[in-house]
Amino acid sequence: MRIKQLMVAATGAITLFSFSTAAFAGAVTSKENIAIKTTGGGIKIESDNGNTFQLGGRIMYDMDFFDGLYNSGFVPGADELGDDASEAEFRRTRLEMKGTVAKNWAYKFVVDIDEGEAEIDTGTIAYKGFSFADVVLGRYKAPFGLEELTSSKWITTIERSPASEIGFLSGKPSFQLGLRGHTESLFWGTSVIDEDNEDTDGKDSYSLAGRLGGHFSVGENSFIHLAGSYATRDFGDDGENRFRTRLGVHTTGRVTAGRFGVDDAEQYGLEAAGVFGPFSLQGEYRTAEFDEGDESAPGSGVNNNGRTVTDVDLDSYYIQASYFLTGESRGYKGKDGKFDKVKPKGPRGAWELVAKYEDGEVDADVNADESEYELLTLGVNWYANNNLKFMLNYLDADTDNFTSINGDSLDAVGEEDGSAVSLRAQYAF
Repeated sequence: MRIKQLMVAATGAITLFSFSTAAFAGAVTSKENIAIKTTGGGIKIESDNGNTFQLGGRIMYDMDFFDGLYNSGFVPGADELGDDASEAEFRRTRLEMKGTVAKNWAYKFVVDIDEGEAEIDTGTIAYKGFSFADVVLGRYKAPFGLEELTSSKWITTIERSPASEIGFLSGKPSFQLGLRGHTESLFWGTSVIDEDNEDTDGKDSYSLAGRLGGHFSVGENSFIHLAGSYATRDFGDDGENRFRTRLGVHTTGRVTAGRFGVDDAEQYGLEAAGVFGPFSLQGEYRTAEFDEGDESAPGSGVNNNGRTVTDVDLDSYYIQASYFLTGESRGYKGKDGKFDKVKPKGPRGAWELVAKYEDGEVDADVNADESEYELLTLGVNWYANNNLKFMLNYLDADTDNFTSINGDSLDAVGEEDGSAVSLRAQYAF
């Protein structure tokens, strides 16, 4: 068994032991006083000697209606490519357990339940005894990008930007070891990531990632957020990367700009956001350079897996604006440099208007033309209370030189653009 698998299993076991200790310590000793809170819909247990245990979760149900490229041969029940179609799903159903053990240890364990099967989404142990940083190990998000690090519960559109999918470091790597720290106005993080992939000689591929930024007050309920990220990945011998995206609608298949053999990559990200009372602006720019390396057979242009090897450049950005009609501001966690929960002011909840524009291109040296996409999203969000949220998005997408999951050229079949309406009901506690 690989070292990484052993470490992930150990992390899960330690996590289970830790929250069991926190939850039941008060039941086995008379020296602890236990307080139980249900604020926010979850359960939090606190002892007077530093142990805590908190139980929460989320349920997200989506319905999507779409046509054009969103239905390019991969949605069951469609009569022809591009026809109107619809799909629905439980996007996320997760149970979350987190807390602290004594003074210097913290844990988090999240289980995702999908179609009756459960798998570990997040499992971490953190040591907080150092003044300069926390040490974190386990399965969690790499330190890269504002939207990617913001919880899916509190992003402003239903899905994240396509740039998160097309590059690398999306989602949660199987295992990483990292440091993260903050001061009053600065935050930073770095990690070494095992990429769940092996070379032909059995060696693991890996990534390094880091993020540094700050937030600065510019008035009451107003601040500026600025940060930069860097990552590098060694794909290993005969490595490859698929450049694909769902363009903001999760129930459809991905469109792709190709799958190529690559050896290593570097990725850079810049992010900026401003909150000015009920109005906010947010944007990110991401660029990545994938290198073909020198592992292809001489003169063949393919690696040992038969994958065409090439240099690939990726550039993308988005800009987003939102406004609360009811006067609230977006929540923010300064120590982590990410957006957080919105708390409605009145009994009728908070209403938010959203507009987002995205643009990206994938340029592979072996292709005559670049693959490009544009995506416009308009949305309305209703935060009915602290736990219940409803979202409505309209999406309009346009592509050039992308193919469907079945390998059909979207340009050739006349489905290079499309539109969608997405709805989400979310309960988080």
